[in-house]
Amino acid sequence: MTIFWWLETKPGPVWELIANILVIVWIGITMSVVAWMKVWMANPSFNVGEQVLVSILTRLTSIGACTMTAIIIFLVLTKEGDVGTLSLASFTILCGSMTSNLVCYVIWPRSATSALQANMTTTLDSFATLLGLVTDVFLHEEGLHQPSQERLTKAAEDHQSSFTSLKKNLKEAQIEWIVGRGGVGRIGRAYEDAVDSMNRLGQHLNGLRGGTRLQYDLAQPAATSQSKKPSNIGESDDRNFEPTTGKPAKEFGDLFDELRAPTKELSTSCTSSLLRMRQAFLKSQHGGERYVFEQHEFFEIVDGIERTLLEFESTSNDAVLRLYRRTYGSDFSADATDPANTAANEYVFLVYFFIFTLEEFSTELVSLVDAMGRIYGLEQARANRARWWMRLFRWSYKKSKSGTITPRSQRPKRPGLQRRLSKIMVPVHRRTHPSFPKVRPHAPNTIQTPAWNRLTWLGKSKQRLWKIGRRLTENDMKYAFKAGMATALLAAPAFFDTTRPIFLNLSGHWALISCLVVISPTIGATNYLSLLRVLGTLFGAFVAAVVYTLFPDNPVVLSLFGFFFSVPCFYYENSASRFVLLTYNLTCLYCYNLRGQGGEVSPVNIGIRRAIAVTILSEYWLAIHPPGGVQFNGTQGLSPEHARLTSSIKEFMAMELHLQIKLIELNGLLDQTQHEPRLKGPFPVQLYRSVLTSLQTILDKLHSMRCVTTRPEWHTSVRQEFILPVNKERREMVGNIILSFSTLASAFHLKAPLPPYLPSPEASRQRLVAAIRTRDVIGNRDVKGSRQLLFLAYALAMKGVTIELETLGRTLQNAFGVIGQTPEEFDALFAEMPNISV
Repeated sequence: MTIFWWLETKPGPVWELIANILVIVWIGITMSVVAWMKVWMANPSFNVGEQVLVSILTRLTSIGACTMTAIIIFLVLTKEGDVGTLSLASFTILCGSMTSNLVCYVIWPRSATSALQANMTTTLDSFATLLGLVTDVFLHEEGLHQPSQERLTKAAEDHQSSFTSLKKNLKEAQIEWIVGRGGVGRIGRAYEDAVDSMNRLGQHLNGLRGGTRLQYDLAQPAATSQSKKPSNIGESDDRNFEPTTGKPAKEFGDLFDELRAPTKELSTSCTSSLLRMRQAFLKSQHGGERYVFEQHEFFEIVDGIERTLLEFESTSNDAVLRLYRRTYGSDFSADATDPANTAANEYVFLVYFFIFTLEEFSTELVSLVDAMGRIYGLEQARANRARWWMRLFRWSYKKSKSGTITPRSQRPKRPGLQRRLSKIMVPVHRRTHPSFPKVRPHAPNTIQTPAWNRLTWLGKSKQRLWKIGRRLTENDMKYAFKAGMATALLAAPAFFDTTRPIFLNLSGHWALISCLVVISPTIGATNYLSLLRVLGTLFGAFVAAVVYTLFPDNPVVLSLFGFFFSVPCFYYENSASRFVLLTYNLTCLYCYNLRGQGGEVSPVNIGIRRAIAVTILSEYWLAIHPPGGVQFNGTQGLSPEHARLTSSIKEFMAMELHLQIKLIELNGLLDQTQHEPRLKGPFPVQLYRSVLTSLQTILDKLHSMRCVTTRPEWHTSVRQEFILPVNKERREMVGNIILSFSTLASAFHLKAPLPPYLPSPEASRQRLVAAIRTRDVIGNRDVKGSRQLLFLAYALAMKGVTIELETLGRTLQNAFGVIGQTPEEFDALFAEMPNISV
């Protein structure tokens, strides 16, 4: 504003125009930076090792902080203020922030640590419930029809809702520890280990849920044909297998008879351990002798799990080995040539994945018990610590008794802010996340994009300019530029003499302050917030006008009504309540502050002016928002989702949780599409939801197979006897799967017609299974233990992935079209023609 006034006071209309353009450009640049920071800090990179530090900055630059920044900037600029106006606006915001923090600390304080503890308690409870249900379904101990499936789905939804927020609560709690306790320390590391272990247990539960679908299918009558395709790609891949009766079902029942007792015992041990840890976790937050939970009980929990796990492993190993020998007996050669018998044998053999995943779950549960034991000890020590006033009294008493205090130079120094921040920079050995592979166009070090060290100085300059231009085309930069440009144009009337009176009369700065609250990177979210903003403002203005008219100049009634009015607002809808209460408070306060200054101030007029300003802002932002939004961002998320699943096993272990979270985010984006108008027709929500369901099924299958490939036996006997001899067939299957993922990702990104012929990963998988069966160790039944069958089970379970990929391919052909002709017409070109005699 200093430069603005310096140019404004120069004689001539040119300098006035330059001053106006300067301040408008300055607003645009500033709001672009604020909008970009809002998006960037809300989505920290997966590869950043210092994620806790990023989470702190995220809180500092969150939506609330961006709103405060916009309030200061717009109040100063639109009122053409100086340093005094800036100081007054900053002081006002500082007082409001201090008041809010004081209320949060004094009245019913709720810390992020308490929220994390409550979330962990809910998660432990949901784990116990879900594990018991999954085991009952697996053992046929309750009905396998729709009611049981509904119970299982409900428990899984409860588990997922708490599971997805654990990381968020942990980051917020770490901020409390760093500020209030001088560092994360042992308590932070214990909580971090517990949350990581819970995340892995949640992934194992997803694998167990996938294993129960086999039992559900076995319970159905054999009424479908193997050639019949599923009508919905969202169905489980296990439904693609033909329900089987007869010999496979009998073999399956015999296996259940052998595994029922040890499986039930292991499940009961794990469930009781989860509930006991939940009880101990609740007791650790209270001091006093009556809440003591002995530390040795955690060792007893571990001993019980390990004992039942050892018995289960021994029993399951013998039972699966006997099942294998019965299934592939002396008539193996005849069965191998019969597709029906082959499918039946495969179908029964897939039960091994449930057994193995349950073992992995129990092993991971031991790690969780260790972390929870550490948390219990540290929380007990903290709960039994004397209150601050008791410590102050003891310190004063000791000082009066000794008469001396420790010199300042000999006192242990509390680490400064930099040292305390360094404690949350977790060492490398505690964060093993590899670089997340990005599938993007213009790959470096190619003919199209030459390597940097091979370019001349001029070539490097050109490529640097090209990179800058390419960066400006990405979504976050487009959003930032769009937000800055829209805000600058909206603020322009405040700096021209002809439009400034209208801008001030309608309180245009209210519209500018609302801008960063409403705008979002996607159309759906913007439309939704705009609708809430308009309706909330209208309702808040109406209530404020009625209340102030009934009780004019009565601060007590106005304040009390605001308090009671806020309770139902925040109880029903947090987003809309902000807009309702903001309008109510501003209208009432504005009328109250202007009383007695000459002229009657009508609350109705003020409410109408604010409603007009906010409505104009919302309609203006919707008008300048270009098409795209959620529909584009959702497909952008689907494309790398397909490509990332083909990463190596080592990277997949570290990225699996990230992929799960991305799928949840994509489901959230899909929910926003209902708020987006679409000229060419309604958005196919059901299609994309079924695709996301299919991707979730693939991810669950890959999790089970990832557990298989990390076993020690995989790298010893399995690799030598099964993997290396069939490398040719394995390469063909993996290549077809990667090609399918890449083709589907390109289709989502381009929305272009697909070729009539797509890769056939299922055919290559069948050739791999046939090659495995030709091995002498299988044909001669020389398998010494069930662990040697890991690769065979891996190849059989891959059927769920390959069938899902082929179904997705057919679905996308129907959704985006086929090049030239339909797949049926393409296949007809290669059909055998009948012999025609001349």
